Amino acid sequence: MRTILIEDEHHILGMMERIIKEEPSLEWIGSFQSPVQALTFIQKHPVDLVFLDIEMPEMTGLELATYLPERTQIVFTTAHQQYAVEAFNLHATHYLLKPITEQMIHNVIPRIIQRYETIQQKNLHQSCRIQFLDRFSVRTQDGSLVKWPTQKTEELFAYLVYHRKQVVNKWVLAETLYPDIDEPQRALHNVYNTIYRLKKTLAEHELDIIVNTINNGYSIELGDTCACDYYDWLDATESTISKTDLKNRLFVDKDYTWH
Repeated sequence: MRTILIEDEHHILGMMERIIKEEPSLEWIGSFQSPVQALTFIQKHPVDLVFLDIEMPEMTGLELATYLPERTQIVFTTAHQQYAVEAFNLHATHYLLKPITEQMIHNVIPRIIQRYETIQQKNLHQSCRIQFLDRFSVRTQDGSLVKWPTQKTEELFAYLVYHRKQVVNKWVLAETLYPDIDEPQRALHNVYNTIYRLKKTLAEHELDIIVNTINNGYSIELGDTCACDYYDWLDATESTISKTDLKNRLFVDKDYTWH
C-alpha cells in the first residue's frame, strides 16, 4: 500500500518513517511536515494510506482529510482525544493517540489491510466515484480526477446528478446556470453547448453515465458501476449524517446556490 506521513514535528515524523519503511505490507512514498505540500503531492500521485497529524499550521489534518479521495485510508495521529468523533465521521480507519509506538502501528496494520482489500474489490466493479460531501469531485476507476472543459459543464453535471433521474426542463437549466444572461435564447444556446461538452467528457473518460434527452429536458442516469456518496446517503436506512449536516457538507468548495 502506497503510504505517506504528514506530521509537523520532525522527530515524530522521523520515528514513524522508520517504522513504516520496515513494515512489509506498506510502501513508504513520502513524508511531509507541510500539509499543503502533502496535498499537492496527493493530487498528483495515487496514495492508499495516510498517517495524518491533526493540529498543524497552514491546515488541520481534519481539513486536509476532506480533500482526499475516498479510496485513500486515513489513520489520524494526535495527542488530543476530542477530535475522535469528527475523525470517524470522515471515515478514518483508525485514530492513534500520541506518543505513537511501533507496537501501536503494528496493531493497526490488520485493520488497514482488511479495509484495503475491501476497497480494491469494490473498485474492480466501479467505473467512477462521485463525491458531493465536503469537496466535489468525480474520479475514474484508476482514481484520476475528471477534468471538466468548463466550470458550467461541471456544474451542469452536479445539478443533474443531484436531481437524480429527474427530467429537468431546458429553460430551468438556462435560468439556473446562466442567470446573468438577459436573452433567453442565448442562454438556451449555452445550455445546448454545455450538454454537448458534458456528453463528450463522459465518453472520453468511459464513465458508466448516460445523459438522457426527454422532451424538452435532460436527466442523468448513473450505471451500476458508478457510485455517488450522496446517493449512498439517500439510500441508507440509517446514517450517522443528519439531513442538516448533509446540507452543510454538500459542495462546500463550490458557490452553487441551487441545492
